[in-house]
Amino acid sequence: MNFLKFRLFLLLAVTASFLFIFQGQALAQSKPCKLAATSEISSKDQAKCLLRPVSKFGNLGKNLSTLPVPLDRLLSLPTIDLDKDTLRRYLKANNIQESDIGGSLDSSISRGNNNSSRADLARYFIIHDTSTPNFEDRNFPANINDARWSGNDLQQLTQGEPVAHVFVNRVGESATTVNFDTPWRSTGFEVDICGVPCKGMFLSVEMVQPRRSDPSGGNGNDAIAPNPGFTDSQLDRLAIVYVAASVRRGKWMIPAFHASLDAEIEGGHDDPQNFSLDNWSEHLDNLLKQIRTTP
Repeated sequence: MNFLKFRLFLLLAVTASFLFIFQGQALAQSKPCKLAATSEISSKDQAKCLLRPVSKFGNLGKNLSTLPVPLDRLLSLPTIDLDKDTLRRYLKANNIQESDIGGSLDSSISRGNNNSSRADLARYFIIHDTSTPNFEDRNFPANINDARWSGNDLQQLTQGEPVAHVFVNRVGESATTVNFDTPWRSTGFEVDICGVPCKGMFLSVEMVQPRRSDPSGGNGNDAIAPNPGFTDSQLDRLAIVYVAASVRRGKWMIPAFHASLDAEIEGGHDDPQNFSLDNWSEHLDNLLKQIRTTP
């Protein structure tokens, strides 16, 4: 993948709401997305860029022409149409702990500029995949979607220096490593391009996904992912984490793929692989119906 020169224009409003526009000269599908806090760029238009299909070696598809249901509707709303008490009834009925999905619903989420009280609340919900372990030229084990597979051990995944706010394994369990109220950075864009103003504007979720090597790539590459890339249980839990984060924000968050944020960054990532946005959106739609009808 060729990476070309880029220019970054970062504008901070006096009120500390942020607007940043990163422009490149590459092919349309490789250009970075325009991200904004103002009405200049709608949440839906940002999502259409940030949710471009991700192919092997980090190649990105074109901007989406439309968003699937219910994302199209949700991102059009000025405020969230769901309250925390309604969500809590669903969580209690399904034995889901708030501590496992980003933290207490009673606390706010992080703010930009390293939690500056004058900055906006986090706006973007980044979907990653772990891309580990790499089985190289071996086949994926038959039990990767089983709780007995070591790669689904959340305790092991969350040890050491945190790399994301929440991890979701392939059996639909999750664990919080950094509370959503804590500013964290998980992409090259946040660290190397936007800098401190972006610290706290993005919430990050790692989806467990092993990889294999593609013979057409370099030695030890991790270009091949399972297909489908994620289990139904995993997509269900991702939807729950997304809803919980949005309820805490008070407005539906803008979902984003890691690879789209790191477009044109040398060494940028290629995740999530084989992520079906239509499938996840269907899970999200079903989840919202269940939440709203839980007695």
